[in-house]
Amino acid sequence: MSYQIRNAESYLQVLTGIDAQKIQELEEKVEFLLEQIESYKLELCYKNYELQEIKQELSYTNQELCAAVISTKQLTINEAMELAKKLLASDKPTEDVLVELLTAIYSSW
Repeated sequence: MSYQIRNAESYLQVLTGIDAQKIQELEEKVEFLLEQIESYKLELCYKNYELQEIKQELSYTNQELCAAVISTKQLTINEAMELAKKLLASDKPTEDVLVELLTAIYSSW
């Protein structure tokens, strides 16, 4: 059994109309997706810029912390013993002397 199209020209017009409509829809979708890609690229560039700023800020903070740690003078055992002698020779109560001595030792670490 064979199938024949009565009006081949109108059948082709319907098919090409559907194809043209689908093509138009696909072109619109592609255009929309390309716009989204560009938008995401811009957002990514901005986020990368923010990341670089944060990295720079962290680097400066790290440098400042390193400088602060290096500049902190550590109390040697001899210096701690001298401080203890001076504090014990003073007329301060023993509790105050211990607080001062321990504060000096632990704050230098």
